[in-house]
Amino acid sequence: MMNYLISAYSVNPYKGSEDSIGWNWVLQYEKNYKEGDRIILLTKKFNEKDTRRGLKEFNIQHVELVIVDVPDALNWFREKHSAFHHMYYILWQHWAWLWVKHSGIHFDVIHHVTMNDYRIPSEMYKAKGAKVIWGPMGGAQVTPKPLKVYEKNQLAAAFREFVNKSCSWNPFYRNAIKQYKAIYCINKETQIQIEKIVGKSVELLPELALREEYRNIDYFKRNNQTCKIVFVGRLIGKKGIAFLVDALSYMPNDLSWELDIYGDGVDRESIEKKIENSVVANHINLLGNRPLNQISEAYKTADIFVLPSLRETSGNVLLEAMAYAVPIVAFDTSFSSMLKEHDCGIFIDTNQNIEAIKRDFCCALTRLIKDAGLREQLGLNGKDFANANLTWEQKFKHIYAR
Repeated sequence: MMNYLISAYSVNPYKGSEDSIGWNWVLQYEKNYKEGDRIILLTKKFNEKDTRRGLKEFNIQHVELVIVDVPDALNWFREKHSAFHHMYYILWQHWAWLWVKHSGIHFDVIHHVTMNDYRIPSEMYKAKGAKVIWGPMGGAQVTPKPLKVYEKNQLAAAFREFVNKSCSWNPFYRNAIKQYKAIYCINKETQIQIEKIVGKSVELLPELALREEYRNIDYFKRNNQTCKIVFVGRLIGKKGIAFLVDALSYMPNDLSWELDIYGDGVDRESIEKKIENSVVANHINLLGNRPLNQISEAYKTADIFVLPSLRETSGNVLLEAMAYAVPIVAFDTSFSSMLKEHDCGIFIDTNQNIEAIKRDFCCALTRLIKDAGLREQLGLNGKDFANANLTWEQKFKHIYAR
């Protein structure tokens, strides 16, 4: 009999991103329940309604929900002022630890699953006798130096890098993360940073996994006369759309291609203007937000998927593209570095000047447009790798096989 605690600041069965990650860990603990175990999910008040609904709807019978939150006045302040979010998270973690401390429960395992920001460790390492698992965690990734010209807010980017570096010499931070029994990192940038601090190796484990509806999808043979390139994501600076438009200006005139951009965001207007003023405007379709079924159809017919993000913790859209056997063109950073090792696409070296990066990005697209056989092989590599290695079952087994 074991007592498990899932510490999930973000958890929601009806949302994506970190909320979805938190929920999928809940599902895995439920699936692996053994008679006599006790599993407690600890989260904030904001998640309570949807989480209770999800526990009932998905017949989660062995997970107890415990709600912990900061005083109402601070909670109200967070809802009104987004800049307070990280401070609220730090305070929430303290209240979460106080609940554990005074609960009277001896936890055998405490698993902190969300938020997945390595810069803000939880206080759960203080639990005596518990195996405290932290992660997977990310956040050490930064925009490669040549691509910083595309950072919309240079000051914010510089501050973010300063905070990252401060973790290395902050004695309170260093002491905290050295107490964890197991640390898992989402990407190599975070792995390298944490290994320098703790003085030992830590494991690489992606935060993402294929959702059930994306598992073992039938392969769709593409027969497009015009090569279809697809991007899915928010239209914000760090997603690199401005870079992509500039890179596409290098495309040979004799190639038949089009780029469909799905998504919306605060930078839509500026992106529209950039496209209108580019030499490839006739090749680019800005399609806005679309229902999930239309996005699925886009993956089915896509020949190439592009993700030109300046920095990305991982990128759920990469998994979705791989599920549909779409080859990827992206930078050789973060999660994409792992995909490069398994030949899931073409990944561009960012350790060169910006014009060389643009040309290489364009050359990768040109190569795939001209070679249907290569597109198919790289796409199938990605599909096979995702289904064999990037599942929630595999992630859970990996942690508990240790």
